[in-house]
Amino acid sequence: HQINYFSHFLLTSKVMPMMEGSDDARICMLGSVTGNDNTVGGGGVYPIADLKELDGLELGCKKPIAMMDGYNFNGAKAYKDTKLACMMTCNMLHERFHRSTGIAFSSVYPGCIAETPLFREKRPWFRKLFPVFMKYITGGFVGEEEAGQRLFQVLHDPRCRKSGVYWGWNGGPREGREDSLEKGGQITGAGGAGGGWDSIFENDQSGKVLNKDLMMKLWKYTTEVTGADWPEAFLPKSPCPTLKVIEAATSILGVIEERARMEASRQGEGAEIVANRDLPREERRKSLEQMLLALDKTPKDQKQLEDDLLRTSGRAPAAEKEHDVVEQLKPVLKQTSIEEVVAPEVDDPLLEEEKGPPTMIPGHEHLGDTAVVFQPQNVMTMARAGQPLSEVASQADVFIRYKCRKGECKTCAVNIDGKWVSACQTKIEPQAPGQHFAVRVRPVSEAQKRKEKVAFFSPESIQDGFFNNAFGVLGFVKEGLAADDDFEVRMARERRIQQMVAEKAKHGSQKLRGVRVDAPVDQEGESNKFIVPAMFGVFGFMLAMVQSMNA
Repeated sequence: HQINYFSHFLLTSKVMPMMEGSDDARICMLGSVTGNDNTVGGGGVYPIADLKELDGLELGCKKPIAMMDGYNFNGAKAYKDTKLACMMTCNMLHERFHRSTGIAFSSVYPGCIAETPLFREKRPWFRKLFPVFMKYITGGFVGEEEAGQRLFQVLHDPRCRKSGVYWGWNGGPREGREDSLEKGGQITGAGGAGGGWDSIFENDQSGKVLNKDLMMKLWKYTTEVTGADWPEAFLPKSPCPTLKVIEAATSILGVIEERARMEASRQGEGAEIVANRDLPREERRKSLEQMLLALDKTPKDQKQLEDDLLRTSGRAPAAEKEHDVVEQLKPVLKQTSIEEVVAPEVDDPLLEEEKGPPTMIPGHEHLGDTAVVFQPQNVMTMARAGQPLSEVASQADVFIRYKCRKGECKTCAVNIDGKWVSACQTKIEPQAPGQHFAVRVRPVSEAQKRKEKVAFFSPESIQDGFFNNAFGVLGFVKEGLAADDDFEVRMARERRIQQMVAEKAKHGSQKLRGVRVDAPVDQEGESNKFIVPAMFGVFGFMLAMVQSMNA
């Protein structure tokens, strides 16, 4: 295990940081057909590669624990297990580090190298006959030199830049079969792991190699055993400065909000009990439950719970009594006049007059396989079965008011088959041929539409815009200060290029595009460095003020 697997794992952790950012960097580990049990050589010859639950590796894999599966030693199985582990490790390296480092990770089966000391402990007759069998019967024989050339190909051939691949070769062997030597760059002959440079292909990996749950355990335990130090796995981030500013601002706000949530959940004596891990688990659990129950805002009124259940099931609750409605409107009446209180009215679909067959929106005929008709607009569009109704209404330019987007407030209620349901929680259902999915929306005035659309220019949005602009200005200033040396070097290089272009223009009449060679060179230096950030800050502040006045 130390030679065939642990050393590969540890060495990769050491060299990988040196290879980041290199052009066409690749790391390849030697796999084997014997570790890939979806083949005759790997799944038809005992013992079979199988890491089981990695009990031996979890417990240290040190003498006398000689097998990663935790059972007694078997030399042939140990070899096959290490090849399986190498192939799984390459897949994990690909998933964790390929996108962030650019390194291509792959494994390779170069063929059966039957004349090496690998079989030194076998009987003499086997060591003599096995190479002959692989050469002339299976065609899988490959010499040491040829195996080295194949490893070189995986690390050099432009076709092998793909990461996460298990490479193999088709065709007859190049060594050991005299009448099947290479002709014109290709090998004649069939079968085996042989073949020329152009016979390389992406080989299939077995279910054991692709077992991600076992792969993660293998990675964890091997890291503990070898002491390998791996960089943090992450996806590459966008270089866009605007996104960086937004990420910084939102992360700060997120930290503040999360801290407030955590502090609210840890108050009083119960917080100390939960934090004390020396106490019994049951005692800590009861204290946590008490604190969270105190923060629970679930309604206690049974009638309200029943009404909420009816709403979430798509049915409207029973009509409220008049005095109940008045009681609900009292808080609103204290803040506004009676003329400003607008109770939403629900139209009765049975009273709507027929307007003739609906009109298909031009260009929507091929957007899906289910016809959707919106009333009272009397328009038709096509949608996919299972597509959210809110998306379909948007593509048909049908205005529906939304508020909570959770199906709780019923602001977006629409009528489907005589039932009032929330548009934000409804999806298009498949219809029989010739039928359509009918939706009746509640009428909304043009004034209400305009009000909904201009909600973007609210005081909250103005405040957010101002702070985003402020953070952007700070980012510009920070980048400007950090790039002093590079900026001067860059400007000196630009001046030298202008001088060379000017000298070349004197000796020829060719017209040059871009900056005029006789244009004056800016010599202001530091004085002009912060003009652009300052202008952005002033512009953002003025825009915020204008939006606030218009609101």
